[in-house]
Amino acid sequence: MKITTDLLREWSACTDGYGWFIRRFPQGADYGVVQQALRDDNRFDDSNWLTEQTFGHLLVEPAIVSDITADAKAVSDKLIADTTALKVEAENVASTTENDNGNSAQIGSSGYSAQIGSSGDYARIGSSGNSAQIGSSGYSAQIGSSGDYARIGSSGDSARIGSSGYSAQIGSSGDYARIGSSGYSAQIGSSGYSAQIGSSGYSAQIGSSGDYARIGSSGDSARIGSSGYSAQIGSSGDYARIGSSGYSAQIVVTGENAVIAVAGLDAQFKAGANASVSIAYRDAHDRVRFAVGYVGENIKADTWYRVTKAGVFEEVETGELAEAA
Repeated sequence: MKITTDLLREWSACTDGYGWFIRRFPQGADYGVVQQALRDDNRFDDSNWLTEQTFGHLLVEPAIVSDITADAKAVSDKLIADTTALKVEAENVASTTENDNGNSAQIGSSGYSAQIGSSGDYARIGSSGNSAQIGSSGYSAQIGSSGDYARIGSSGDSARIGSSGYSAQIGSSGDYARIGSSGYSAQIGSSGYSAQIGSSGYSAQIGSSGDYARIGSSGDSARIGSSGYSAQIGSSGDYARIGSSGYSAQIVVTGENAVIAVAGLDAQFKAGANASVSIAYRDAHDRVRFAVGYVGENIKADTWYRVTKAGVFEEVETGELAEAA
């Protein structure tokens, strides 16, 4: 995704941040390049703002999740490099155990089967070995893992978690979590409010139960489930399976052969070629029913819909959340 001055004006960027961008990138630049420059200049609030705005663009362009997860990997890789450089240890040492209960801990591990725990706030944890087990309960933790089969758990608010290894298992129960995974077969779960979850690997399994979640996947064969209210879900891979039970969900699938099932009311969706959808609605007698749609038969591809009280698929503009007629 290219960040431009027009896009920043559309997003109502602050005067200071807009001025910085013009000086650094008068012709615009890719999302990852801009994010790295912001971090290099210690403009972390602007970096967080840009992430927020880009996730908000998920319903317009679901494929941007690839840019988000690529940047999350870059942050994770740097975190791993910074933390593992703090201590001298032999490579591939098995069964390393680290615990730190103080604030602002920095923990690095490059051995296999590491077990790392931290309960203090502002922890920075990096691991590059396979089969790592990482747990953090403090606020504002930063966790990066590049090894396969990682198991990562965080219960503090505002966690930042990045994983690039295969078959990662990531769980977060704190609010405002940001989770990025680029490895195949990731399993990601979040129960806190306002989670932002991005996955670019194939066969991801993503579940969220908190309200206001933003979930994006660009790999094929994703399985995405959300039970919180006002979820925004975007998928650009083929063969996605998406389920949502919270109210007021907005779902975009641009890949082919998706299956979308929504049990929550007041949902909106846009589906790609050959998609099948089942959307709950409340009829004129206040009974909940399901409307079933098939792209190419009774609904069109790449078109926003909601379901009326008569059970009819009605085209809408993005974000038009008025009560269905």
